[in-house]
Amino acid sequence: MEQASEPTLLKNGFIGMKRVTLADVAAIAGVSVKTVSHVLSGNPTVRLPETTRAKVREAADQVGYRANRLAQAMQSGRTDLISVWIPLERLLPVYQEYLYQLSLRAQASDKGLLVSGVGQELAYAGQGETPKSWPVDGMIVIDAGKSINSFRDDSRNNQIPLSILGFEQFTNADSVGWDVALSSYQVNKSMLDSGCKSIVHISHDWVLADYPREQRRRGYAEAMEEAGLEPVFIGVKGDSSQAAREAFGEYLESNPVPEGVSSFNDRLAIGAILALESRGCKVPQDCQVWGFGDMPESRSWPTPVSSIRTPTVEIIEQAWTWLLERIDDPSIEPRLASIAMEILPRGTSR
Repeated sequence: MEQASEPTLLKNGFIGMKRVTLADVAAIAGVSVKTVSHVLSGNPTVRLPETTRAKVREAADQVGYRANRLAQAMQSGRTDLISVWIPLERLLPVYQEYLYQLSLRAQASDKGLLVSGVGQELAYAGQGETPKSWPVDGMIVIDAGKSINSFRDDSRNNQIPLSILGFEQFTNADSVGWDVALSSYQVNKSMLDSGCKSIVHISHDWVLADYPREQRRRGYAEAMEEAGLEPVFIGVKGDSSQAAREAFGEYLESNPVPEGVSSFNDRLAIGAILALESRGCKVPQDCQVWGFGDMPESRSWPTPVSSIRTPTVEIIEQAWTWLLERIDDPSIEPRLASIAMEILPRGTSR
């Protein structure tokens, strides 16, 4: 009888034009397909010599075998995949830092990440169709907690553990927040305590129009009202320093220069600085300016911009730890953590 020739390995896990299978691994290792399945699935109930296990793993590496995640999930009930929902319409530097920190923890835990972009309306208002999701062991929701309202409309999704970056709370979920409103209040209070009698708040026009309780805006308004002063809001069309420069410059054409500016983010703060300097004003002597987000451009600006830093490492560490715990034990009661933000006075404040 003619002996079957050994399979010839090509790149990317294919033999010839056929994807590598358990049978291919078994043929090279000289064992049964069932033995290969037990070894590669990590079945703890089957006793096999370590030499056999090593031979199977070596054969799998040799032919570039990749496990079928769906088949593994059907057998074990786990996919080792974590879904990440995040607003991608505005890919802020802090979002990139969140994803980087998550990737580090996923690699260390041998987990895979599936990143899905969430539209602004769904993220902030909970309205719209949720992203299509492959079966996952858990979800991390970044700055899009309202989207879970739509997601949990389907009761079958209640069984998926959640870790929410924000203060929204649901069953089978934990929330890790950071007190934006408090840090905004503290920054504006510090300007008032330093002698400022007029402070304006620069934000996106859509935030001012649709989100009256947005936390930066709320912290500013509470500090002003506590001091008996009228809040003044300046809307910016866009998210660039130039857009903020134009909007604030237009305001200054018919209003006196304020003694302080608080901004939705550092880009808008830089725009405010440019508008002030174009009118011969000195920052911070004539007007203090605070940003938010500790963006790279604010740190490298000729006069580094005073800002508020989101503690991304601490937030992701807590959210990731809690999610893995909840995956192992969904009966854990919902938990809530609030992590303090870091206030960074620099050259644009007194």
